[in-house]
Amino acid sequence: MFEDLKNFVDFLFCQKKYKRIFFFENKFIEQHILSSIPKSYKRKKTLIISLYKNININNDEIKIIYFNKFFFLTLSFYLLKIPFCYSSTPDLNKSAFVKSVIPKTKYIYIQHSPLSLQMIYRDGAFNAFNLIQVVNKFQLEDLKEINKNKNLKVKYFKSKYTFMNSMENKKISKTEKTKVLIAPTHSTNFYSAKCHLRLNESIDKNNYDLIFRPHFMSIKNSKITLEELENNFKIHNGDLNFSEYDYLITDWSGIYIEFAFFKNTKSILINSSRKVLNDNFKSSSNKIIDIEARNILGETVDIENTESINQILHNLKNKKQENESIIKNFFEKNFY
Repeated sequence: MFEDLKNFVDFLFCQKKYKRIFFFENKFIEQHILSSIPKSYKRKKTLIISLYKNININNDEIKIIYFNKFFFLTLSFYLLKIPFCYSSTPDLNKSAFVKSVIPKTKYIYIQHSPLSLQMIYRDGAFNAFNLIQVVNKFQLEDLKEINKNKNLKVKYFKSKYTFMNSMENKKISKTEKTKVLIAPTHSTNFYSAKCHLRLNESIDKNNYDLIFRPHFMSIKNSKITLEELENNFKIHNGDLNFSEYDYLITDWSGIYIEFAFFKNTKSILINSSRKVLNDNFKSSSNKIIDIEARNILGETVDIENTESINQILHNLKNKKQENESIIKNFFEKNFY
């Protein structure tokens, strides 16, 4: 509590020096936000406010203020005077992330996923923002529909999905086994249906090395324990770099779109229950990228049929050149 109070006082006195502030809610989206900060911003004074320590950035001109508890975080946002606030946290004004009582700050939303703005976000998740980044044509049409249905005038800017372009294509020493990353999202029945155990039992360990990356929300909400996963898999730790992996298995996470862009490779997509936080998408006249892209950038598998994955992995290797053309066409047609 004392450290938070000290940092809060520091924030009150220092914020007048800054033109922009970035809010880092959790480590999971750190790479997405850091990749979106232009180099010109890094040369100027920028403030970061965070709910965790050890942000992976080396720049003396960027000041970082950390809060351990929500109380002083929320109080800081209430008293914010900095002109521009950037965040990848939706639901502004519906959580600890609130708008300032001083009507000076403009709020800009930075995407941490290429997925639909209607299906996986709560109704009204973007209503309080002044400006929203859209990284593909699907998101643009989503925002236009939200504005129309809610009688809003939330502005947008089109840009590249910088996270996909930010990963270094590191040279990784080849191993005898093909490396497969398993990275499901949260808010599905992936764990309750024991899909993680089915995958561990079904996939040929003689040919494939399985590495698991749990979504932090699944651990936080007690969907699964890290100990249980460690008993069955190697665990991915640290920043994510797709160079380390040959193939990806996920369910409804947008990570497969990112993987396809970086690796020119289709992923295996488990048909768990859909991740849906907003039923409005059902009445939408738009195509929903979460659904449309699955059969273009992935091969879908029912939970009960995980034994077919060995053959699918073999097929993906044999059809790599054919799939590369399909993937390239999808991104050229739909992404900025």
